[in-house]
Amino acid sequence: MTRNRFQLRFFYLIPGVILLLHLLFLAYARIQEPPPLEDGREYLEAANNLYRHGVLYTGDLSEVQREESFTRRPPVYPLFLGFALITRSVFPVLLLQVLLSLLSISLVYRMFLGEYRFGEHPMGEHPHVWLPALFLLMTPAQFIYSSQVMAEIPFQCILVLLIWSIYRYAQSPAETRYIWLFNLMLALGMATKPVLFPFALLWMVASVFLYLRVRKSVFLVALLLPALWISAYTLRNYIRSGSVEYSSIQTTNLLNYNLRYYVMESEGMDAATEKVDGLYETCGEESTYRQQRKCLGEGARKVLLERPLKYAWFHAKGSLRFFLDPGRFDLVHFFQLQEDGAPGFLSHLHQHGLKGIGGFLRQQGALLVGILVFVFLFKIIKITGFFLYLLRSTQPALFKMILLSLVAYLALVTGPLGASRFLLPVELLIMGASAQGWILWVFTGGRRASLHIQDPENL
Repeated sequence: MTRNRFQLRFFYLIPGVILLLHLLFLAYARIQEPPPLEDGREYLEAANNLYRHGVLYTGDLSEVQREESFTRRPPVYPLFLGFALITRSVFPVLLLQVLLSLLSISLVYRMFLGEYRFGEHPMGEHPHVWLPALFLLMTPAQFIYSSQVMAEIPFQCILVLLIWSIYRYAQSPAETRYIWLFNLMLALGMATKPVLFPFALLWMVASVFLYLRVRKSVFLVALLLPALWISAYTLRNYIRSGSVEYSSIQTTNLLNYNLRYYVMESEGMDAATEKVDGLYETCGEESTYRQQRKCLGEGARKVLLERPLKYAWFHAKGSLRFFLDPGRFDLVHFFQLQEDGAPGFLSHLHQHGLKGIGGFLRQQGALLVGILVFVFLFKIIKITGFFLYLLRSTQPALFKMILLSLVAYLALVTGPLGASRFLLPVELLIMGASAQGWILWVFTGGRRASLHIQDPENL
């Protein structure tokens, strides 16, 4: 009786700590009010224009209007920020984001560890509780972005629901409503972050393959949801800007990050600035916005592909950093540990290479470096456990394949921008899978197995 009572107390203690951490970060954000990030300012501007003027625009409507600002941010998060406009405070929005974070954590736990049974374990008491909780505690970005005006946490919740729908379908293939839910979340995700747009195109191809394999028309019919969204939104963009681009931010990132950092790494900051500014100046002479964006995209790709293997290596390093970045910027900005405008890690890395990392870290302070080292080590542990999960778990292959595809896709498209914030939307999924992977590995001595068991001795 005493043991069972201890189990219950332990089981509820860790969720309580996680909730408390969310609330402490939220309280700090309201008391100290970290300066808003540029993305946050744009979202608030878009929300203000959308609700007061009926126009989705990320700039000041009283100034000269720029076509790219009409397509820069999709509408879901600006609509979400309507709670801030109604109450004249961002607090209700941040509180909702905390609830969405807790919902995502709960769903991830249920997907990967919810059916685990108590029993003796070589990792100690209740590894299905303390291990994922430890991973979460070593992920400060989860608490930081729950407490800031940024789209990361709502987008994360959408992606968790996206994967949860496939998890439910894989468990009960007769329940085709989950395929509808997947496509609905896909459309909602694209309407929140444009980064998901190419993934939707890949899913459409995959849906045709799945239809041919299992002969379920739902895989084709449910594609109406993302297809209708893409058609309606690109038509709106064409009417507003004369271009059918899904979002102007894709071309902007191609120039301001991919091209700039690539040239900076090989030729220095001055050459990178000259190259990017020269492209903007040359393409600005085109007569229409559509021609300008086409010129910018083609100009950037021409430089990047002059030496394709060199750029591929540069891009691959960014994709690797996507998984390993410990989030120095997140901590420094949120806790206001340095002045705005100071050179960041990425800028320092591309200017000075790996040899300059030591000097950069020495400027950060011992406490911050210590935290970053711990977070970095846990990043390695989490991604290793994720691969153990893919290799050892007996969860349905379709579920694992789509999970891996989503994670790999985001790493690939993020590339040189690879940083903690961009991993966050899928980091809970990686943590849940990793916890299962490590438990299985220790539990079974490396044999392939599932956590869905009654007693550890059954392995």
